Amino acid sequence: MKSILVLLERVVGVLSALATALAALLMLAITGIVGYGVAMRYLFNQPQVWSDELASYLIVLVVMLAIAEVLRRGEHISIDLLVERLGTRVRYWVDVAGMVSVIVVAGVLIVSGWDMTAFSADMGIRSTGYLAMPMWLPQATLPLGFALLGLAALNRLLRLLTGLEAPRETGGHKS
Repeated sequence: MKSILVLLERVVGVLSALATALAALLMLAITGIVGYGVAMRYLFNQPQVWSDELASYLIVLVVMLAIAEVLRRGEHISIDLLVERLGTRVRYWVDVAGMVSVIVVAGVLIVSGWDMTAFSADMGIRSTGYLAMPMWLPQATLPLGFALLGLAALNRLLRLLTGLEAPRETGGHKS
């Protein structure tokens, strides 16, 4: 069992690191696209109407690529007002319930996102903006991102259940 957990940890770590690296590169691209749009609009009086639309699609992709790593590192936003006052054993079960919830929600969003993406592809739906982007492209980022998130949550859940990871400490997040 431990070898399976180690393998899962490595797979999730590699996938998450690759996704995060791609997200970082996309942030650079977004910065360039927005900067280009602003320069063309204000310096040359030639607005680039496609730049905002493309940047918005890329921002969604960045978020979907980065959410698994954020969960994996324990750096997600959490509300600890009540949880930090709980004992270690109760915090453990809150963490377990939280990871189960993330897995369930991620599963629902993977299926829903896949259905939406397939529908858009089948119907040939395009954006109403200047790019006339096939909508299945930006929509496909949702099942991808939630699949990565679900894997990261499953990894953390298994680590909690096997004792390889302790519950969160009080007064802050686990590093």
